Amino acid sequence: MMRLLAAASAVALFVLLRLTTPAPAVTVAGLVGLLLTAAAIAALWPWLATAAACVFLAGYAAALWIEGAPVNVVPALGFGLALLLLLEAVDLAGRGHGATVDAGVVRSALGRWIGLGAGVLVAAMPAMALATLLAPALPAVASPLLAAAGALGSVLVLAALLRRAR
Repeated sequence: MMRLLAAASAVALFVLLRLTTPAPAVTVAGLVGLLLTAAAIAALWPWLATAAACVFLAGYAAALWIEGAPVNVVPALGFGLALLLLLEAVDLAGRGHGATVDAGVVRSALGRWIGLGAGVLVAAMPAMALATLLAPALPAVASPLLAAAGALGSVLVLAALLRRAR
């Protein structure tokens, strides 16, 4: 079941890449990500799933750059959650390989992942609303500093959610 979830996450990542831009380079990156994910699922190697996630993320960044797309939280959150599910599902499948995994373990993991996704969504929406309000009033020179502060805040929120989940 975890392998199926990992495969579904990889397919969702590829579809999001293709919806962002149909550029051939991005399509190739998505196909390489799918190939790496298939190998990671077959061998249950989390490091290979991490490599696939890096390829998908680089492809998504390239797709946004090629299209010159404005910031849109919903696809970005979907992409990030699909990456999270891919990595977590391959890791859990590897840890549970050869063991009898009760349905309660799977339900618990899915509940934790849904809670984490909801927490990220709750944190991202007010941050985007605040950024939209403040953007016209701030000079362009402050943009990189504010982006770095926003990334740091996101990582801190994610770390707090992960710590609470454990």
